Amino acid sequence: MDYLIKQASPEDFLEIAALDRLAWPEEPDTFIPDGEHAWRLWSEYATILIAESSDENQQSRLAGALLMFPTNTNETILHKIMVHPDFRGQGIGSALMKQALQSATEVVLLTVNPDNTPAVRLYESFGFQIRTRIEGYYRPHEHRLLMEFWPAQ
Repeated sequence: MDYLIKQASPEDFLEIAALDRLAWPEEPDTFIPDGEHAWRLWSEYATILIAESSDENQQSRLAGALLMFPTNTNETILHKIMVHPDFRGQGIGSALMKQALQSATEVVLLTVNPDNTPAVRLYESFGFQIRTRIEGYYRPHEHRLLMEFWPAQ
């Protein structure tokens, strides 16, 4: 199956919001999906890369998405990478990450659960380094590592 990575358009926001609800755990107190209103705004003003998959009948499906946006500190937040469950394990998340980092012109930040060793190692393999650990980032029991990537100058 082939896929194409491109910048999302405002017409993609409902499909991206649906993927957001599907891609993350539904356990209570662990994740709050971003609402359609946020995805509509981001699809017009932030960087959202999407991976579209085409099947043998040339039908397109949203296989994954990545969202990043600038901060007021001249850095970029990589807020979210998500891959549809039907497309996981095919390198789509890595392809989205590579394209996003290749286009970066300023430091890229992300947060990750410090207990999620596979994710920390994956981000390190892309060149991210730990900037700091923040205790109680979301809630008192939810700590995060703030990681940073410095683009080549």
